[in-house]
Amino acid sequence: MLFDSEFLIAASGQRGAPRWARAEAFLRAHLDAPLYTSRICWAEFAEGCVSQAETNQGTARFTIVEISEPVAWEASRLARLLKPAGLHIGDNDVWIAATALAYGLPLVSRNVRHFSRVPGLTIATY
Repeated sequence: MLFDSEFLIAASGQRGAPRWARAEAFLRAHLDAPLYTSRICWAEFAEGCVSQAETNQGTARFTIVEISEPVAWEASRLARLLKPAGLHIGDNDVWIAATALAYGLPLVSRNVRHFSRVPGLTIATY
């Protein structure tokens, strides 16, 4: 599973106990699932941190998926599809969705409004 930045923030406790509890409950319910996040999500999470060490500590349980050529290709296809149709979801969300698609991973997110616009993307909410 690929976890979006909102999940990373919730799991770190930065948004309060109720969101932290939901994130932790989701992780406990998926103990055997490999945990991934994208470099884009890492960067969004880092905005709320004071140091790179704090960022790395907050994302330590996740494997960071880097931007690769297959991810970039998927992002270009999504932008090409969504922008002309007036369905653009924002550049960062395009990259996050493209990462999930390129690696065949479901995306764990509460932002169903944006990510449901992406054809073929499986979304898991928490």
